[in-house]
Amino acid sequence: MKWRLIEQSAYSAAMNMAIDHAIYESVANEREHATIRFYRWVNSSVSIGAYQNPKEINLDACKKHNIGVVRRMTGGRAVFHDKADFTYSVIAPIKVFNYSIENAYREICSWIINALKDLGIIAALENKNDIVVGNKKISGNAAKAMEKGIYLQHGTLIYDVDFDVMPRVLNVSEDLIKEKVTSILQHKKINQEKTYNTLKNSFIKNKEFKTKTLSKYELMRAEDLSKTRYDTIMLPAGTLLKNKGACYVERGG
Repeated sequence: MKWRLIEQSAYSAAMNMAIDHAIYESVANEREHATIRFYRWVNSSVSIGAYQNPKEINLDACKKHNIGVVRRMTGGRAVFHDKADFTYSVIAPIKVFNYSIENAYREICSWIINALKDLGIIAALENKNDIVVGNKKISGNAAKAMEKGIYLQHGTLIYDVDFDVMPRVLNVSEDLIKEKVTSILQHKKINQEKTYNTLKNSFIKNKEFKTKTLSKYELMRAEDLSKTRYDTIMLPAGTLLKNKGACYVERGG
């Protein structure tokens, strides 16, 4: 199985989700190999689930603190993406994971857990989709079975926690965030470069891959999607919105 690795770059919230979407289309139409992408956020941002009620986050606080807000194509709860955090996406035919969504999720999460182990941090997968250290969440992940047999999973590994801004935008107390959330720096004083390289090496271990950039088509398609689909968090009238909460506070998502 051949893979494409895209090294991390920083984009806006809308562009990050649009790029994942464009990569999905490329992989689904066999224009590109299965892809592992790492990325950052130009501004700290919040991504909400595909059908999550946006009223669950504090939009006024987001505006005040220049926090980008975007709706993911995947489900689940609101995730805070600090500029210092590491975000990934894996977009590949589900056959790579023996045609099992559960296998795919567990395997990709194991790459994160193994990277943390290499950094000297012992983590585990709990409640099927919570990556925790001790009893605190360090990684939020979301996945979706796409059309044409493609599996998409993306998630964030917390490098540091902004205990001032995160509670404000997620509408939860600072004490609750401190009780439920942890980060790389709370366990090991490791610089970002070493953390990123360790994470990347865990993802590409035992894989045949080439490091490449986004194709011209993907960039053009993403720029279009960022303006036409991901520039708003509003859904069509009549869409059933779901109350989900915050990923790092509510377990199981």
